[in-house]
Amino acid sequence: MRGVLTALAFSLASAPALAAPWADAGDVRLRQDVELLADYGLLGGPIASWPLPLTQINDAVANIDVATQPPHVAAAVERLRIQLNVSQQRSVYSFELNGTNDPSLVRDFGDTAREDVDATVKVVHELGGTTISYGVGWRSEQHGKNYHFEDTYIARRFGNWAGYVGYVDTWWGPGQESALLMSNSSRPFPKIGLKRLSPDAFNLPVLKWLGPWRFDAFLGRLEKDRGDYENPLLMGMRFSFKPAQAVEIGLSRTMQLCGKDRPCGFGIWRDAIFAFGTKDNTGTLDEPGNQIAGIDMRISGRIGSLAASAYGEVIGEDGDGILFEQLSYTAGGTLSGGTSGGSIWKLGVEYTDTYAFYLAEKPAWETRDRVPGSTYNHFIYRDGYTYRDRPIGMSLDGDSRLFSVTASLTDKKNRRFYGAVRKADINVTDTVRYHISQNNEDMWIGEAGVEWPTRWGDLRVEGRLQTDEPNTPGRSPLKGQLELGLRTRF
Repeated sequence: MRGVLTALAFSLASAPALAAPWADAGDVRLRQDVELLADYGLLGGPIASWPLPLTQINDAVANIDVATQPPHVAAAVERLRIQLNVSQQRSVYSFELNGTNDPSLVRDFGDTAREDVDATVKVVHELGGTTISYGVGWRSEQHGKNYHFEDTYIARRFGNWAGYVGYVDTWWGPGQESALLMSNSSRPFPKIGLKRLSPDAFNLPVLKWLGPWRFDAFLGRLEKDRGDYENPLLMGMRFSFKPAQAVEIGLSRTMQLCGKDRPCGFGIWRDAIFAFGTKDNTGTLDEPGNQIAGIDMRISGRIGSLAASAYGEVIGEDGDGILFEQLSYTAGGTLSGGTSGGSIWKLGVEYTDTYAFYLAEKPAWETRDRVPGSTYNHFIYRDGYTYRDRPIGMSLDGDSRLFSVTASLTDKKNRRFYGAVRKADINVTDTVRYHISQNNEDMWIGEAGVEWPTRWGDLRVEGRLQTDEPNTPGRSPLKGQLELGLRTRF
């Protein structure tokens, strides 16, 4: 894998120039502004795949006359323009420090602390069309070594595409609280990838009806110190498109295969990618590995002066003869509006259920409508769909349910006040193979916080209260959490 990554880095060296390629996953305020413009019909193309290319954002905001827009929309445009101006600098330096007495159990789209102390220094350079990002971080008592280099990557643009190699955090899907296939639940793992930048539509007959589209693909390598096979590979592909301004559809697929002492030849890749009949699902060690596919949709638009969205995501574990068989899902919606002073308020509701149910008729021997221990697990890769003991998909892992009600207010000075009430039912089947909790825990979680821009950077203060903890069978300890964060860029 290391040789392949090095080869890509050198092969991209002769490509045309590229500005900073994308907006990173994890910036909740930036995503809120992007979604607001999309809901108002001012930003085209799919927006549910992060990192989001800055080319797509720039193409939209460059042509918006803020004088004709409501105050809160104009404020969102101005914030995005500031973000774009910073990203066009030849060098951008950033520092982030987060501290907490206990990391958040639910990892939503936001970039919160992964351990009690989480510090990162990062530098991004633009060198003649090549973007080089490098940094070093330190987390207390994380899986593996306390230091890391997860902000390091090289990206190079060629035409309307960017190739990259390194660590890139990825979020696929319209969910605000959960993403079922690729989320920021786990730490980013090393990848070699390809991403389409501007989502221009096809000019070909029939295909042009798909509207603006994007494609993302990567091949990553997972960790060595697993309980199944060392360094398995994870391949992901996503095609998203907007047949209408109000409708976005995404098709995603991941494949976990290979690894030390596992077959990894042409036949394995052929059977995994094409997945005809039972070639990819023999029930024996001869099959390629673990596959998950998903489809998601986001519908949005204006209701008078308000912006609204409804969205859903469904993933299916590979079954006997068909790729979609045992399903998990997310469903939710948002409503947002503004004030005459330029503030934006947003309300959201979301429900996720990873306790899989059968798509087709259940097998004759099965007496239950659900499939315990199915989601994210596999008999070959016994450590599951994980990286360094964290689920790559939904942050509460499989056989779990999460219901969330969220609210936020962002004023014209970019001060964001937010809160959430969540009902989490973790590992409802007491499946010991899951990593977040080996037994069922049912709890309420309250959250309130503020992000406040200062002369030193963005200061974040967040308080949380939960009525139980993972892995505490027979008792329900009440736990309060406080998190402080500082992020600065220059």
